[in-house]
Amino acid sequence: MTHIEYFKLQAKNLYKDWKNREQRLFVFDIRELFRLYGVKADEQPTLMKAQHLLAQALGRDKWSDLLHEPEERLAYTRAVLESERLEDDEVDANPVEEPVVEDVDESTLYRGMVQCLHCGRVFPIDKPNHLPSCDGEDWDLMPLEDTETDKK
Repeated sequence: MTHIEYFKLQAKNLYKDWKNREQRLFVFDIRELFRLYGVKADEQPTLMKAQHLLAQALGRDKWSDLLHEPEERLAYTRAVLESERLEDDEVDANPVEEPVVEDVDESTLYRGMVQCLHCGRVFPIDKPNHLPSCDGEDWDLMPLEDTETDKK
C-alpha cells in the first residue's frame, strides 16, 4: 500500500467512525479532534471533511498539501501515525484498573446545557432520555459553554 493510499484509508476510517458515532477504526481520539479543530456538534460528516480534519491533525493546512508532499515526508508521517496506533493497542491490551472515586464534590460537576452530537438536540445534562429515538452514547454529549440560556 502506498503512503497516499494509506492516508486515504485513514480518512475513510475517520469518516466511518464519525458517521457511526463510535471510536473503532480511526487512530486518534475523535472527540479530542472535534474539540481541537472546532468541529460543530451538528456538522454532518462527509469524506471531504474527514480528509480535511485528518490533514489538520497531521499538521497540514489542507488535504491537497498532504497529497503533494515528498515521499520521505509521507513515509515519516505514516510511521509516526502507525506508532501511535501501536501504542494505543498496547495500552488496550494491558488495561489499567482505574481508581474508585468515593467522594465526589458535587459543586464541581457540570450542570449546564449539552448538545447531542448524534441527534443535534440541546438539553440540560441531567435530563434522561432526551429523545427516545436517539441511540447516541454518553460520548455524543458536548457541553455548551456560552449559550443564550447561560447569559440570562
